Amino acid sequence: MGKVAVTPAVVGAAAVTTAVVLVVRHRMQNSGKWDKAMDIVKEFEEKCATPVSKLRQVADAMTVEMHAGLASDIGSKLKMLTSYVDNHPTGDET
Repeated sequence: MGKVAVTPAVVGAAAVTTAVVLVVRHRMQNSGKWDKAMDIVKEFEEKCATPVSKLRQVADAMTVEMHAGLASDIGSKLKMLTSYVDNHPTGDET
């Protein structure tokens, strides 16, 4: 493939990637779920008097331990049982 064919391919790929990013960003901004989730995080931060950055560190550490617990019985401090969830939370639970 020569330079003549590679250049349009790269430009086309960049255009498609940009379009996808813009669509996803638009959907996230227009989705009320993102704002609702951020409101929950802010409320939790205020009640715990803990900065969001520290909460993210705790969440990341828990994720690592959960994956290690699922991978092996002795690889983690947090023991996990392999299970399956039929439905995911919607945020409307009380």
